[in-house]
Amino acid sequence: MYASMQENDALEAARALVAQPGPLAGAQIDTSVLEEQLCAEAGLWDTVAARRALHQSQGDLAAAVSMLRVWAATQPHVAPAPVAAADVAIERRLSSAYPQVPGGQWLGAARDLKPRQLSWGDEAEPDSPPAPPSAPHGAGAAHDGEVPTRATTSRVRDLLGGVRMVAEREDGDGADPATSVLTPPLSRASRLSVLARSETGALVALSALILGRRQEAILMELSVQTVTLRIPHPRSAIPCAVAEVPVTEAEVVLDADVAGAPGLATGWGATLGTVERRALALALIDAAMRADGDLQQPLVLDEQTVIAAGDGAATTGFVEHLRLPHYASFAAYLSAVSGDQP
Repeated sequence: MYASMQENDALEAARALVAQPGPLAGAQIDTSVLEEQLCAEAGLWDTVAARRALHQSQGDLAAAVSMLRVWAATQPHVAPAPVAAADVAIERRLSSAYPQVPGGQWLGAARDLKPRQLSWGDEAEPDSPPAPPSAPHGAGAAHDGEVPTRATTSRVRDLLGGVRMVAEREDGDGADPATSVLTPPLSRASRLSVLARSETGALVALSALILGRRQEAILMELSVQTVTLRIPHPRSAIPCAVAEVPVTEAEVVLDADVAGAPGLATGWGATLGTVERRALALALIDAAMRADGDLQQPLVLDEQTVIAAGDGAATTGFVEHLRLPHYASFAAYLSAVSGDQP
């Protein structure tokens, strides 16, 4: 026998909850992270246009991405000058490979440290702007008061000395997927350009499939940066700063076969905005394609793998756990892949 409406405690609780306007009623919801993801998938950094596209599409992210891409194609384009390392200011930097790295590690604005509990109380006061990173410790540390840049901060990957690595291949500049139709086979640069605009959930699911097949996957370096973009002045041709764009960059290593012996393959990924799971996923996919010869070995899509990859919350956690320290396990693996070992 079915319980009557009056006897259903869950229904009564739901009715009471809906009847009471919560603290968010009439308030403007912060969608900044969603706007950043939208900009990354559209390949266009314009958060105002992204917010308008979200409104017009009624929150349909795929439709909003299409709107932005079509709108961007109608705008005049100016070729930017190459980004100088001194124009890349680093605001957040992590490594799960080594506890001490040249230039140091600093958290910056770490969203992953916020509690994951739904609050029904009054809205907290807006977060205060994060304090500028303190001078990191170690060799190559920035001077007091000096903003660390890519020019003054060495790469963590440079610490991998005496390790068998998949050889770097010659590669030129990639094509722009916004102005040309790219079809395989692609150069590594072109492939990364296409993937940088890919749908976030698809990237995370693919990278989770890759992680499930690897013996070792380590985040060498994750950095959130503010990049100053410059274009040549129309008269003097002197590069002039026109915008500052947030970019998240990640470098990982995966286990790989190097001439019949265990080794490592590096992977790199970068994305507009500060959605770190995108950069992590891009780096994992790049490393896997370099380690396995452009993924010539097909993924086995068994039932468990397919269902696991379809759970967005689970795959996101699986990929983002790479930010946690893996110092001991990575040190143990390095002892097995050192180039001087037989």
